[in-house]
Amino acid sequence: MSKTYTWGIIGPGKIAKKFAESLQLTERVRLSAVASRDINKAKQFAATFNCPTTYHSYEALVQDPDIDVVYIATPHAFHCKQTILCLQHNKAVLCEKPMALNATQVRKMIQASKDNQCFLMEALWTRFLPWMQAVKEITDNGLIGDVKYVRADFGFKAEYNPESRLFDINLGGGSLLDIGIYPLFLCQQILGKPKHIVVSGNTDKGGADISCHAVLQYENGAAGIITSMLDCDTPQTAEIAGTEGMIRIPSRWHRVSQFEWRRTNKDWQTVTLPQLVNGFEFQIAEVVKCLDNNLIESPSLPHAFSLQLSETMDEIRKQIGVTYPGEN
Repeated sequence: MSKTYTWGIIGPGKIAKKFAESLQLTERVRLSAVASRDINKAKQFAATFNCPTTYHSYEALVQDPDIDVVYIATPHAFHCKQTILCLQHNKAVLCEKPMALNATQVRKMIQASKDNQCFLMEALWTRFLPWMQAVKEITDNGLIGDVKYVRADFGFKAEYNPESRLFDINLGGGSLLDIGIYPLFLCQQILGKPKHIVVSGNTDKGGADISCHAVLQYENGAAGIITSMLDCDTPQTAEIAGTEGMIRIPSRWHRVSQFEWRRTNKDWQTVTLPQLVNGFEFQIAEVVKCLDNNLIESPSLPHAFSLQLSETMDEIRKQIGVTYPGEN
């Protein structure tokens, strides 16, 4: 009989609610506990999602012998410490993106995974959506030739609040780590590691990047262009162009259920691949598959991918002039 994996959630905020919705409707998983520094928040979350146990401390949750996996959904600044805490208590971890504030922290998390032989994956849910799988098949199989250009943006106008996690530099605030990671992920997924990066951007009075624009140059002559913004709405679309064709992904591209593509001078083809719940279910299924096979990382989103992503974001932040207090 297949094992049902019990989950704990650290940080019962907005993103955790979406995750719990998918968890309830995914096979072989069960929400068992939630932890928050605000016990009332934990209790409200637990009541909403029929979760039997609440904890006032993260330490108490990781000591719960019934928990197999922990989903970490706290602000970026806490990911490293909380992930290592879980891994040291032999809890598999699905950590919200970004994995951590910087590459130094990501290396520590990966080492903890290896030291404890315990599963760790970044919750880059877009990687596991059906449309992304289909796009990867098209590019990997050369159906649009050699990819020479990837462009993606993610921007929205957020009401400025220096205490919000979006803008608080102490929490890893700013556009790049929160939403710019999506366009950067797409470039890395399709083109790999850039050899050169040219960046422009603006910071708010607290030091967080309010906007970020980067051109990524690759060994094969390809280019990636990414934008993330918190001070205006952007189209939120993406394009991938190759020597023999093109892919167009419509607005809110990171979460769509369809896209269109064509070979040069041929008709456009629409590919529709619906989600089952809200899209988070696919990364949950990936965790289950990896745990079934006693893996400590996902073959589809390995540790090295998350580390490379973090290294690129470090370079982009360096060029903008963004640093986080005590980030090492």
